[in-house]
Amino acid sequence: MRLFLSIALLLFSAKVAAQKQRTIDSLLVEIKKTKIDTVIVKNLNQIAIAYLKVDSIKGFHYSRKALQMSKKINWKEGIAISNYCIGSHYGENLVFKKAFYHYNQAVLNTKDKRLLSKIYSGFGQSYLVQSNYTKSLEYFHKSLKLCETTKNRKGEIMALTYIGSLYSGLREDEKALSYYLRGLDLSKKSNDDSYLYGLYRGIAVVYSDRAEYEKSLKNFELAYTLSTKKQDVRSQANILSDIALVYLNMENYEQAIAFSKKSLKLNQKVAIKKLDIAFNYGVIGDSFIDWAKKENNNKTLLDSAVTNLNKAIELHKEIESLRSLYDDYTSLTLAQRLQGNYKSALESYEKAITYRDSIYNSDNKETIQNLEDKREIELRDKEIKINNLKLEAKEKQKWYFIFGLGLLGIIGGLLLYQNQNRKKTNEKLQLLNTHLDQKNHDLDEANKTNARFFGILNHDLRSPVYNLIHFLHLQKENPELLDEETKNSIQAETMTSAENLLQSMEDLLLWSKSQMENFQPQPKSVSIEQLFEDTRKHFSGVANVQFQFENKSNVSLTTDENYLKTIIRNLTGNAIKALVDVQHPIIIWKASQDNGTTILSITDNGKGATKEQFKALYDDKEVVGIKTGLGLHLIRDLAKAIGCKVTVDSQLNEGTTITLRLDFIKNE
Repeated sequence: MRLFLSIALLLFSAKVAAQKQRTIDSLLVEIKKTKIDTVIVKNLNQIAIAYLKVDSIKGFHYSRKALQMSKKINWKEGIAISNYCIGSHYGENLVFKKAFYHYNQAVLNTKDKRLLSKIYSGFGQSYLVQSNYTKSLEYFHKSLKLCETTKNRKGEIMALTYIGSLYSGLREDEKALSYYLRGLDLSKKSNDDSYLYGLYRGIAVVYSDRAEYEKSLKNFELAYTLSTKKQDVRSQANILSDIALVYLNMENYEQAIAFSKKSLKLNQKVAIKKLDIAFNYGVIGDSFIDWAKKENNNKTLLDSAVTNLNKAIELHKEIESLRSLYDDYTSLTLAQRLQGNYKSALESYEKAITYRDSIYNSDNKETIQNLEDKREIELRDKEIKINNLKLEAKEKQKWYFIFGLGLLGIIGGLLLYQNQNRKKTNEKLQLLNTHLDQKNHDLDEANKTNARFFGILNHDLRSPVYNLIHFLHLQKENPELLDEETKNSIQAETMTSAENLLQSMEDLLLWSKSQMENFQPQPKSVSIEQLFEDTRKHFSGVANVQFQFENKSNVSLTTDENYLKTIIRNLTGNAIKALVDVQHPIIIWKASQDNGTTILSITDNGKGATKEQFKALYDDKEVVGIKTGLGLHLIRDLAKAIGCKVTVDSQLNEGTTITLRLDFIKNE
């Protein structure tokens, strides 16, 4: 069994014990006295943190009350602190999904670097317990960097302690010891003993891993003394389990079991922590295994080992501690093999390998190394900047002298520049006149195009509105002329006209938006599968057409989602219109990638069309397309905006295929 996760959780306790704050009772009294909302929020959050190790239910109550009041007075900093407190309670209770949600809400509502360092530390602690060492190390370094920037020595020591415990868990003892010693040195210089307990405990673990057991026990004793002074029962319990592990490594199994049981007994005096309890069961199980091996595989001892290991596994599964489950199943494999239960031993071994692979894959180790290298580079760059500033200071006088000489040269050059500037100004005026002529020509062409466009739009909008008004007048003034069949027929035509009117208005709004000079696409990662699903839902009411969507490579790309979605919807709508009176109508969308190019195509088995009818897709001056013309005009402009090339292959009486090719986002 490893000591790593036990250390991680114990640091939470050390942190709480180290905080110098007023008692809960005095804070409650002050809340009753004050009427200042921000002060009440601060005190409520202090009470919530004070309850972190004592009573989670009360802690949640006060932190949620603080959040509610912060939102009521719209105090962003209070919202951030309250979310941090709630996240800390969820992290303490190993409900990590909710902890991450509230930590993220806290980050969104604050720019306070000291609070951000605490939030990042909370992220790191939660990821540490989940055995996600890459994320844990990333957030601990973020916290450390902010603490260094704000000269928050206590926060620095805490971050160094956590990073040391992380490396200790990865068996990188030299790195772990270096971070612990940095923290210890900083604690002595700043006369701050808040985290001495965690530092001594971490150093003891490193010595235990090196089999230097006397040094290990000495440091554990120092840590135990500090936890006793702070009256931190949970910390004392965990120290006893640490000492039990040392005795296990020293092959003193009776002492190992005795200290583990003492730890379990102490844990009954505080809120039960599954990770702490599970750790002790694991140590007891390992002790019984090694003891049994010395007693010729004593059956009673092996049975006790299996019982305790199964208890540890059950608890570790509840909190999803991958590293601990790997340790538990490895030990269980050995116990079952010594019992002669080879089938169960094989099953346990396979589970252990599965958990091991989840933790120590090559990418994870490489990422951790990259993060550490990045941290070293940042420190080196900081040192280089300081040296550069020193060099700049020495050369200032030299540059002042050079500046004086240069000023004389500038004064002389200004006269020459004035002469040449007149000539250049005249040339620019001529060039501007030429550009102005071109702009006037382009404006004339644009006016002609817009005139044609609004002529078409006038027909497209007036016709459905006229049909609707005509039907309403007829129904109001001469209802006797409408038999049921005629009424249903006119209603169907009117509804179709209204739907066309809505589509034309949507196309008009989108086209107008795309023509705005300062409007630019907003590229982001887009899943084609999601776009296909959106298209399927959008046209789910079209019952007579069969839709097929093929996306075997699960294609995704970077583009403006709304632009591409609008293009796909318009192409699909055009295809549906082309399938009127077609037997067995079908529309097929396909997605693929070729050398970095994303290819989307839509195929229908309609009657096809001539190239002239698709001219609006290619010609910027053309506004007339199939039927209304606005849909193709919109597709053309939106496709151009996102760098999408459109090609058409249409055969009369056979069908049409329109292909979209996207290589890049065009930003002008």
